[in-house]
Amino acid sequence: MSVEPSTSLQGHEKRHLALPQASSLPQRYLCDDEIFREEYKRIFSQSWLCAARFDDFPEIGSFVLRKFGQESVILMRSSEKEIKACYNVCRHRGSRVLEDETGKVSSIRCPYHSWTYSLQGKLIRAPHTDTLIDFDKDKYSLLPLRCETWGGFVFVNFDNEARPVKQHLRFLVDKCANIRLDTLRRGGRLEYSVGANWKIICENYSECYHCPTIHPELNRITYYRTSYNCAFLTDEETKGAISGGWMELSKEADSMTWTGKTKRPPIKGTTLEDTRRIYYFLVFPSMFFSLHPDYLLIHFLRPIDATHSKIVCEWFFEPDTMTKPDFDPSDAIMIWDLINKQDWHVCELTQEGVKSRAFKPGRYTELESTVYDFDVYIMEVMEG
Repeated sequence: MSVEPSTSLQGHEKRHLALPQASSLPQRYLCDDEIFREEYKRIFSQSWLCAARFDDFPEIGSFVLRKFGQESVILMRSSEKEIKACYNVCRHRGSRVLEDETGKVSSIRCPYHSWTYSLQGKLIRAPHTDTLIDFDKDKYSLLPLRCETWGGFVFVNFDNEARPVKQHLRFLVDKCANIRLDTLRRGGRLEYSVGANWKIICENYSECYHCPTIHPELNRITYYRTSYNCAFLTDEETKGAISGGWMELSKEADSMTWTGKTKRPPIKGTTLEDTRRIYYFLVFPSMFFSLHPDYLLIHFLRPIDATHSKIVCEWFFEPDTMTKPDFDPSDAIMIWDLINKQDWHVCELTQEGVKSRAFKPGRYTELESTVYDFDVYIMEVMEG
């Protein structure tokens, strides 16, 4: 992965001039239910959202349900190579057609009145409709939504006019061009419930100013002053898509593990430079893409309401590495479980604090340029 600084000098100059004078997000953006609902309309309903991994669909007919705000979405493997997405809403009287979070079906039958749909979402059976006038089953398929894949990840978008996901994520697609992300396999998974607004969690991921205090284990392996940001949400090349950069590993470290050492070989396609870095990219608005020399860590952020979020963490490794008798992912999983819990704790402390009448927007430090950029982009989208 060869990553260079952002080409937007104008954006860099704007941040350089504005950050020392700027203050953080207003209180209402961190705990107001009305703002949260509006964010779903303006941000989540118009963004590419990573919903699953192709591995989640081992057979034709395999499905998972995902909830985005008030919307329930079915993702289903409809053929050997295709994943389809549709609203989990029957075209008869609106019942949810699937209830289980995951499973396998040969067709989709609504539990209310047995309207039945094919794996492609087409209505194939609607009891007692033979006498209806001008009733065309083809016009009553389950409503689809955009569904595309990149690197083995499955993305959905509620906006039919959105540009293709690979074009939207072009910066990251280009940087990972030599790595077969689609061949990596899941080696671990953890879920967390966090009592914090989704933006507080994104801001926390976007800086390491807090690392010496909150993450002594992480700071020992990647010293907080070695971070370098190369992508910003307000820059033309990565606008509204990617934010982040990398941190350098200490001389004694090979990866982010309990010991800082690993016996796992680097991910195929990584450069010598890659083996000395950990890349951290926020795939806006709800995916944290953390590429280590020997594994990929993904955080899937799923906002629940204005003050609560769900986070699913998954670790991915080379399949050849996973077949070795001594393969053990726990050194990567356990240290990140600790780091995650440290982060969630301070995010929850922040959530409690910003609800206070004493809270006023604070000032950014020179180590929070990506936080400032994130907040500026939020305000651009929400208030122009």
